Amino acid sequence: MRSLAAILALACAAAASAQEVTHRLTDYTVTNSYELGYRSTFVSGDREMYRSTVNYNNGLRLFEGSLRANSRDGHGRFFDEIVLTTFGSGGDPYQASSLRLEKNRLYRLDAGFRIVNYYNRLLALSDGEHRFNTERIFQNYDLTLFPQRRVQLLFGFDRNNQNGPALTTESFDVRADPAFPRDRFFVLANDVRRVNNQWRAGANVSAFGIKFSFLQGWDYFKDDTRHPLEPVQAFVASGASLGLAPQSLRRDDPVHGLTPFTRLNVHTDANRRFSANGRLVYTGGDSHYVLDENIGNLNPVSSVIVTRQSYVLGLARRNQGTGDLTLSFQPGERWAFSNTTSINQTRISGDSAFVEFLTPATGNGLDRNEYYFDFLGIRLIANSTDVNFRPIKRVGFYGGYHYSIRRIQSREILQATGGTSPDLPLYSFENALHSGLAGVRLRPVDPFTMLFDVEVGRADRPFAPVSEKNYHAETLKAQWKRKAWLVTASFKNYSNRNEAPLLNTSLEGVPSVHNYESRQYSTSLSWTPARRYAFDGGYTRLHLDTASGIVNFPLPGQPIPSARRSIYRSEIHHVHGTLRTELHKNVVLFLGYSIVKDTADSRRSNETVAPFVAAYPNVSFDGTDLINAYPLSYQAPQARVTLQLHKKLSWNAGWQYYAYSERFAGFQDYHAHLGYTSFRWAF
Repeated sequence: MRSLAAILALACAAAASAQEVTHRLTDYTVTNSYELGYRSTFVSGDREMYRSTVNYNNGLRLFEGSLRANSRDGHGRFFDEIVLTTFGSGGDPYQASSLRLEKNRLYRLDAGFRIVNYYNRLLALSDGEHRFNTERIFQNYDLTLFPQRRVQLLFGFDRNNQNGPALTTESFDVRADPAFPRDRFFVLANDVRRVNNQWRAGANVSAFGIKFSFLQGWDYFKDDTRHPLEPVQAFVASGASLGLAPQSLRRDDPVHGLTPFTRLNVHTDANRRFSANGRLVYTGGDSHYVLDENIGNLNPVSSVIVTRQSYVLGLARRNQGTGDLTLSFQPGERWAFSNTTSINQTRISGDSAFVEFLTPATGNGLDRNEYYFDFLGIRLIANSTDVNFRPIKRVGFYGGYHYSIRRIQSREILQATGGTSPDLPLYSFENALHSGLAGVRLRPVDPFTMLFDVEVGRADRPFAPVSEKNYHAETLKAQWKRKAWLVTASFKNYSNRNEAPLLNTSLEGVPSVHNYESRQYSTSLSWTPARRYAFDGGYTRLHLDTASGIVNFPLPGQPIPSARRSIYRSEIHHVHGTLRTELHKNVVLFLGYSIVKDTADSRRSNETVAPFVAAYPNVSFDGTDLINAYPLSYQAPQARVTLQLHKKLSWNAGWQYYAYSERFAGFQDYHAHLGYTSFRWAF
């Protein structure tokens, strides 16, 4: 939903391009413009939902700014090009600035700075609550020495910093103790403090028609999130949560890590009859972590506070290597062959232990739990061969065969006694996937092109129920282009049926069958008859039907039935259209409209509710299957007018409307009007 707000920004950029002013300043050609204005918002309904999806507010803004200076002869004294852009400065939840500074054949500096204020207080569909009000700051700097030369030196630095309050939930199924009820959850506060710094250096070398690229980097990660108890107690006491506030809580779980990485790329000239491209990436790092948690809650039966103490500590060593090689051969204009081989190996090893103590002790052997982890290895080998054949200019065929084999190995034990880690067995799991692809490209007449392809795949032992096993996909695309008209249409069908083996005995009796089907229809129309008019519109329909063994909305205190599936249905319709027209040589009007609607309905005849809670009107149970559907509607019309007051000055006024409504919860609906006015000055 947030992406719809970006349509307005595109409209602003389109209007701005027509009024840029270029002038000379000593040895440089300068082009710059700035749009400064004020935005007002009027929201009715669920403001929390509005903030979680749009989050624009009132205030003075620098909507957009740009500065470009280029040397007139390409030989400036200090630089040949400088480009500075900014967007949303002054309080918008999404702000971005970028800088490019370049001196031909000497240096090029690219810098970026972004701020994302993330707010999320959406309704949880099946227990649990999660709240975020964090600020994330992204910085990136890349310096290239001697660009446009055979040997280039690369230097870079990135920083990602996230801070702010958050809420999460956790459920403790502790020996069926009433102090930690299985059907309730505890609310935990998070004071998020995460920072990630990356340093890198490398070089690009071109010689004998081959390009070499080498990069060495160091990635530092630090998570010092804290978990204070006071905000949780106040939050739960106010009635804003369905969760529980523990009587006491102490939790510290810092994670610090360093991951060095090395990357090597080799490319040959793609215009040659034979070409080869290769890549090798290796990362190997250590991560130190510790969890010290002490949570206590009152047992309503015995009136005794039960304490759960958990300790997790260890050192994780992660080594990951990835290599791929692509060989391409084109003997003539009609034939083209390519083969790609990839190998990925991930190994996580280290002594890790989880120890849990429960007080007061009951003497039934469940007062202490120990879990150990020693090794996880994932290896993936993949190979694909593709062939293209064009017998005549208007007809082309293509096909391919893809093969991959994945092996997962793990050494761990779920429960042990005695306080020391025993000898752990090594578990191994392997799955092979075969798939074939065939298609045809047609161009019966010059304005019209069409593509059709089919892919079929089979897997031996999928690791997860949602993995691909027996699947097939069909795609049909068509395009007609003539003068000012462009019409496109497409159809995509995908079906996957999986009966994955149960990997954990705790899941016995729960269905592992996963069936997924999707169909997507789309069409679009673009019409640009003249410079004064431009229209673009389209329609997309997406149908989803998923049946799985997911557990949703169980009735508290009752066992989970084994013979049951969870069915999810979705029928999404999306219509959008934009119109830009010059009403006068000094007046430009932009109109846009977008609506997304999910019309799926789960209701069936003869439906019953037990043993489930029909949490929302469109969640039902027919005695065997639990049917989920979440119908909603989201629309966003907008309008903008630009009046050219002077060659260097223009006035803008705009309006955008957001309307969200749903039929599965019913209390998150909202309506919002966003109005703004601004002046753009080019000098």
